[in-house]
Amino acid sequence: MDTSGYAARVVKRIEVNPADVRIVGSASPAQRPWLRRQRMRIAALLAVAEAVLWSFDVSKTGLLAVAAAAIALHLVVTPKVPSYTIRQISWTLAFAQALVAIGTVLFIVVSGVVAILVFGALVAVVLAGVAALLGDRR
Repeated sequence: MDTSGYAARVVKRIEVNPADVRIVGSASPAQRPWLRRQRMRIAALLAVAEAVLWSFDVSKTGLLAVAAAAIALHLVVTPKVPSYTIRQISWTLAFAQALVAIGTVLFIVVSGVVAILVFGALVAVVLAGVAALLGDRR
């Protein structure tokens, strides 16, 4: 009789012979469907097209909002969709939007850093000029 109140536990032992193990479903890149092979190129082309829009003064905040929505849609809705093609299209659009968002943020940060460096250089030139003027004793 079990005094601990738990039912008797059955321990199973599984032995696997390495000679019996097979790898299933590993396909070379050439054997993958066309959309999966081309999705990086398509995403890059979409990102470039959107960067062109961005350069024509389209709202940067709007582009970042579209990127956030596309990524959220892919992460939340797409896993529930059974269609392989829709999942690949969703991934491609989300990745393109992520590239645009990263590019936008990098451009803003880099342009801010460049502005600070230029401002610092101008201040240094002005201070050097003031020092030269104060040092002139003629």
